[in-house]
Amino acid sequence: MSNDNLLFASVNLVALDQKEAANQILAIPDRYSFWDDYRHTKMIPLMSKGGMIASNSLPGEFNWNAHTPKLISDWFDNIVFPWMGMKSRVMALITQPGVANYEHIDCDPHELNTRQHKFRIILQGRTDTLYFITKDGNKYAPSVEGPFLMDGGWAHGMVNTTDEVKVTLAVGAPWTGNEQYDNIEILMNRNDYEMPEDLTPYWKK
Repeated sequence: MSNDNLLFASVNLVALDQKEAANQILAIPDRYSFWDDYRHTKMIPLMSKGGMIASNSLPGEFNWNAHTPKLISDWFDNIVFPWMGMKSRVMALITQPGVANYEHIDCDPHELNTRQHKFRIILQGRTDTLYFITKDGNKYAPSVEGPFLMDGGWAHGMVNTTDEVKVTLAVGAPWTGNEQYDNIEILMNRNDYEMPEDLTPYWKK
């Protein structure tokens, strides 16, 4: 099965202590975060080029911000980035119970149907509140315990239906995926679904 057909896949990497990582993320003072209206989520830049600006267009290299827990930076430096083959932006996303993210596509229209893989790990919460929007309705991701890959180039959304704060670590641009991966299991295949005919509502405004 081609990795380019990946819609959702589990990733088998050396485990992170997710409970402790979540506690440490939630203990970061609010002054190191900002509110994202688009996702209805509090965002904490952990690795970036511009500190709280978190802009990829700035010159220089990606660096860990001083408030990033060492437990998390060590896991990425020693496990995740070598597996990915590069460093990239890392954000913590904090979503309150009952809150929905806007349904969206994580790329520009001209990038549609290109490789747009996103690396995620849910430190607190569930993966199966994520759904992909298809011609036949919403298709929910399976429940997995560790990190996963998803196709950000497919319209998707999430409703935190649990009674606890959802804490997610997300790797963003400039990494958009690899041609080949070690240690993944594809659990949802793009070829099994069709996109909605009208994608206009899902492009970033």
